[in-house]
Amino acid sequence: MARTWGLSIDEKERLDLERVVMDDDEAGALEFLKCAIYPKIKESEKPGSCFHDVNKAVEDLPRSVSRHKKIGSFD
Repeated sequence: MARTWGLSIDEKERLDLERVVMDDDEAGALEFLKCAIYPKIKESEKPGSCFHDVNKAVEDLPRSVSRHKKIGSFD
């Protein structure tokens, strides 16, 4: 069964994505994936990551939501 994961991007990343799509910029799209998307995916795979399956109820998480990282935050 496939899982669904949520990913958040900030305003700059949204504008970068819009630009590469509108410009049909293949090199820019690859750079966007490498720099903006891929690091977030890798972060979500780490043990104890605060990223979670969007189909999983929040109540089942080991910590309260207030202690979770914001999606995309690497602090």
